[in-house]
Amino acid sequence: MATIRQVATLAGVSIGTVSKVLNGRDEKVDPAAKERILASIRTLRYRPPAFEQNQKATISENVGMVVPDLTERPLQRHGYVYGLLDGVLETSALRGWSVTIFADQMWSDVGTAVRRKYDGRCDTLIVVAPQPHRDLVRSLHERGAPIVQVGTTAWLDDVSSVDIDNHEVGRTVARHFLDLGHRRLGYLVDGREQMSSVERYAGFREVGGDTVQRLCIERDETHEQFAHRLAGMGDQRPTALMGWHDGVLVRCIPAFLKVGLEVPRDLSLVGVDNCGESEVFGFGLTSMLNPLDVIGRRAAAMAIDRVLDPTLPREIVKLTSSLHLGVTTAPWKG
Repeated sequence: MATIRQVATLAGVSIGTVSKVLNGRDEKVDPAAKERILASIRTLRYRPPAFEQNQKATISENVGMVVPDLTERPLQRHGYVYGLLDGVLETSALRGWSVTIFADQMWSDVGTAVRRKYDGRCDTLIVVAPQPHRDLVRSLHERGAPIVQVGTTAWLDDVSSVDIDNHEVGRTVARHFLDLGHRRLGYLVDGREQMSSVERYAGFREVGGDTVQRLCIERDETHEQFAHRLAGMGDQRPTALMGWHDGVLVRCIPAFLKVGLEVPRDLSLVGVDNCGESEVFGFGLTSMLNPLDVIGRRAAAMAIDRVLDPTLPREIVKLTSSLHLGVTTAPWKG
């Protein structure tokens, strides 16, 4: 294992300067020196130990999993996280590794949080649905942490990822709607749009063409208000709606019924993930299957393998998804 002294020597700076960068206290560090330090950390694959400084750093055999929005009832409310975690735990346990879960909110001050929560406690990180505008992945990558992303395609060199093929998911849903005779298609998002949603929309529009309308439930808009707005579109209203994930549609269906939009007679719906959320309402949503346990197992294996063999190349894995037919799509008879 590399030492902080070796990092300092390679970067041509003092140990104290390296320590400042590692601890996020680098305001007065020359930017060029900081870049040399981060490059040295990546080259040497240095990982600061959480133990006493004079102790030899060892592999902790612990996978860190960073999940977004870990708040009230996280596993019940987020079937996506539950499915991933199931796979991560299974593979990690089979290989004798443990798993530590970090909430995304812990990483608002990335510079200090990396040192306080990550260094020495985890050998690698699985980051769930990170976004390019956040500094988390870049900060960890700069410090040489082996990272595997799930839910988004990796955008940095040396960072691997595993997900479904989101472009193909969008294309498949659009083809399904067109085969059913629908010619006015809609794509529904809610809140801050994720990268996976952007990819799905691109595929959906690639097949659906100019007939596709991108619809958004605004931040201060209730589902009932959105349903009224949709119903008020008249002849311009989409007759088939793809939700970027199941949950956005499931929460809208009662509101659609209240405003007289019957599913699937007036509005066909297809979601993504097939997490079973619609079963709460006693119906099966047509949805693109997302093999979350498979993704979790694959991500854990990739992460552990890269700790044991740092020379392994970057991998961008895109798994195949298939359409699970429920009761929310039907031929258009308008």
